[in-house]
Amino acid sequence: MKRGGTSLRERLRLGSLSPGCGRFLLSVALGAASVLGFAPFYLNPVPIATLAGLAWLWRRTHVVGHTVSLGLGFGLGYFFGGTSWVYVSMHDFGGMAWPVAGFATMVFCSVFALFPAAAGWLFARVPAAGWVRLTIVFPAAWTAAEWMRGWVFTGFPWLTVGYSQAPSGP
Repeated sequence: MKRGGTSLRERLRLGSLSPGCGRFLLSVALGAASVLGFAPFYLNPVPIATLAGLAWLWRRTHVVGHTVSLGLGFGLGYFFGGTSWVYVSMHDFGGMAWPVAGFATMVFCSVFALFPAAAGWLFARVPAAGWVRLTIVFPAAWTAAEWMRGWVFTGFPWLTVGYSQAPSGP
């Protein structure tokens, strides 16, 4: 996949994509824990704490590819944990065979996990002081990724963090 002599990975300046197994699994766990802020749990502070944990992980790495991988891990945990109803709706109510429904759910969650990965890429690529990246770039990148997720491909605004902060929300 080279175009003009450089690969996509080189053009995006990703570098290494492996942040380490421990940090990647921590990002997956943070994403999965974020779901506790939504119905039926309504533990509103949890998504704020998990996003703070993700920002801490991103801030500690100095390789763009690592922030992308950690964002992808967070997104995988977030969407696999929060959209299990997709599998149920396809298999139980739609009559789809379980392997096909499982594969479709895996693809669905993986595609939407690309949005937190893109936020990680943006966070790492903006040259700014540490406090600026944490207080301005991180919220802006996360908000842009959630807005794009709610708009691209006709949108999927499910699990938007703002909904978890409205006590009587969905």
